[in-house]
Amino acid sequence: MFLIEKMELYPFSPNEKVIADYILREKYAIRRKSTAEIAKAVYASKSALVRFAKKLDFPGWVDFKEAFLEELTYLDSQKTGIDANLPFQAEDDMASIASNLSSLKKEAIDDTLALNKGESLQAAVNLLVQAETIHLFAVSNNLLNAQEFALQMSRIQQDVRIHQLQGEIMFNAYFATKQSCAIIISYSGETHQLIQIMAFLKRKGIPMILLTSIGDNSSTSLATHVLRLATREKLYSKIGSFSTDTSITFLLECLYAGVFAKDFERNLALRKNASKFIEFDRSSSSKILKEE
Repeated sequence: MFLIEKMELYPFSPNEKVIADYILREKYAIRRKSTAEIAKAVYASKSALVRFAKKLDFPGWVDFKEAFLEELTYLDSQKTGIDANLPFQAEDDMASIASNLSSLKKEAIDDTLALNKGESLQAAVNLLVQAETIHLFAVSNNLLNAQEFALQMSRIQQDVRIHQLQGEIMFNAYFATKQSCAIIISYSGETHQLIQIMAFLKRKGIPMILLTSIGDNSSTSLATHVLRLATREKLYSKIGSFSTDTSITFLLECLYAGVFAKDFERNLALRKNASKFIEFDRSSSSKILKEE
């Protein structure tokens, strides 16, 4: 749920409702106003604003204000660009379809980059590097997005295990050790089975990286680190998951690259030597493809 939706639906007290209404009405204008100025405008104390923010699960007013403004900016950016749900129409020719998909995927990557700060990505990478085993839980086509990540990680001797069999997924979570960590991919953050797994892993003390849409959902409070996906698509009324798949793939590629960079020279040598040994019969007459 978006923060704006949460503010509209939360059962605030009458005085808190005044604060919520003021923020929703003023929107970007609160950026240049101090806490004291806002408190005066709503006939409340600064401590009342802090309590308001804490009811929405923020540690303080400044954190709430920053998150609110970031969400506004993101939602306004969705009003332009390609429609992620219907990126082309029946009358479009193939050139137009290809052009629209290209633009949509570029927008998805730009969105994903803007939503995830370097510190958040680095914290997730540090967790992966420290883990002996990385367990990856997802459902449906998100499992396909994860397979390339697992393959690339295996090439630098990182143990990534993708769990997908419905009857076995809880057993796999049960046998995860504290020396491991988990990656959970859930666009909605409301997939019942994944929430069960996250709650179980949290009880076991296993840290988790969650890839999910922006806003609060049932999964975010269970995760150790949350990375945000481009949030442009509806759950069902869409042609395909072009935007979401691109966002997931980009984030996983960032995580792989971050792990690779932690021991760059070793990993580069490992990949080169392994490829030479395993793929020795590959060749090309192209100057671009040909190895020196």
